Amino acid sequence: MERTSGTTRSTWRDVAVETLVTPLETDDVVVDVCVVGAGIAGLTTARALARAGKNVVVIDLAPIAHGQTERTSAHLASALDDRFYLLAKHFGEDGARLAAQSHAAAIDEIERLVRDLAIDCQFRRVDGYLWGSQRELDKELPAAREAGLVVEPVESAPLPFETGRALRFANQAEFVPTAFCEAIARDLVAAGGRIHQGHVTMVNDGEPCVVELEGGGKLLATDVVDSTGMGITSRYQLPLRCAAYRSYVIAFRTSAIPHALYWDTEDPYHYLRVVTLADGGEALLVGGADHRVGQGDPETSWATLERWARKRMPMLGEEVARWSGQILEPADALAFIGKLPGAQHTYIVAGDSGNGLTHGVISSLLLPSLIAGNEHPWAKLYDPDRSRLHGLGTLLREAISSNLPFRDWISPADIKSVDELEPNSGGTLRKGVHLIAAYRDEHGQCHLDKSARCPHMHGVVRWNEAEHSWDCPVHGSRFDGRGRVLNGPSACDLSDLEDTSSEE
Repeated sequence: MERTSGTTRSTWRDVAVETLVTPLETDDVVVDVCVVGAGIAGLTTARALARAGKNVVVIDLAPIAHGQTERTSAHLASALDDRFYLLAKHFGEDGARLAAQSHAAAIDEIERLVRDLAIDCQFRRVDGYLWGSQRELDKELPAAREAGLVVEPVESAPLPFETGRALRFANQAEFVPTAFCEAIARDLVAAGGRIHQGHVTMVNDGEPCVVELEGGGKLLATDVVDSTGMGITSRYQLPLRCAAYRSYVIAFRTSAIPHALYWDTEDPYHYLRVVTLADGGEALLVGGADHRVGQGDPETSWATLERWARKRMPMLGEEVARWSGQILEPADALAFIGKLPGAQHTYIVAGDSGNGLTHGVISSLLLPSLIAGNEHPWAKLYDPDRSRLHGLGTLLREAISSNLPFRDWISPADIKSVDELEPNSGGTLRKGVHLIAAYRDEHGQCHLDKSARCPHMHGVVRWNEAEHSWDCPVHGSRFDGRGRVLNGPSACDLSDLEDTSSEE
């Protein structure tokens, strides 16, 4: 049974992704760099390291690009959605300028790789449009210009409804992320890198680092890169500084809408772009309706999105896909890319802030320099050990939201009897002082052997009916129906009921 990040399918799943997996045959394999995670961050970073002459191994739970990379709406933006006037407040004008430059450089790097490797991934340069609150636009225009973006006010975004005044950003881009990642994986293997499918349960920093695998195997590496999203190598520091959100997308058949990136200023905001489907037709992706992981209802979110879209664009055709993905929001809006705090040879890429594709490619431009012991102009900006005072108000608000779900330990369980469970569904069930993650599989068999306690920081997991997963509302760890981990920060599966001690 394959581990993927959910049962819904994005439009990108229409593209076949070659796994390129080879077996890890022996213990005590020694490599220069072990990259944990085979999304865009892990693959581009591993490729850059392999091309620099490093002996590189990539390990992931799922086939390449089958995590959050295939669940993105695939906006490639240097016009960051966290606003440059806020980035200037957190990091100063020089920091905001570096943020813009680094994301623009990531788009340039994707374009270069598409050209040099002849990647068929529908890459194209497009404009980006931000519309909505006049006050927001008035603050963002000078801040974005100061950061170095090419931006101008226009009367309206080119959508089939009146948006009002908007900002137009030049030099943004779009592509198919799975097709891009497949090509990057092939070039990684051609450069001598290897890709393995497996479950990393722990990384012990040292000389060498020891990467422990499910089943007792291990791999030794001079350096390790944790590119799993939230990060499985930081139990407290980074998860406490990030908030995990689910975001929703619906694809509607349509025509005659210009290819561009579109965002509004609502909270939660909407994001749109046009995609070319496998059959040659086009669809409009409409995304948004975000909520904290495990603290909302997917069907409500999709219904909200559909109402919003069809009210403004009644000519939209049939729905061709819907899916959800995970976004990790750092309190100060920029990802953590660099050496793991307190470690000597472990590096991390975490906290995508809704710009995971460009943040991921930034890691491929930054981490090879740091691993080689060189300085880099972006290192301080993305340093995982940077000041905790950036975005302090956001950090405190999200901390409150993270702590509220602990009340579930004294609240009623979801169900009183397994008779309430339909096939392929789950719910929490009390057994004395314990909460069971009760699951009835597609064949009707009930599984009552897993604790509902998340191994990370002991929140009570909640059933996600849309993705058929157990989601932790505290820091966003996710597990499949049988309790196998899908997303960090937990590196471990749900505990067996008779062994409810944490494995981390």
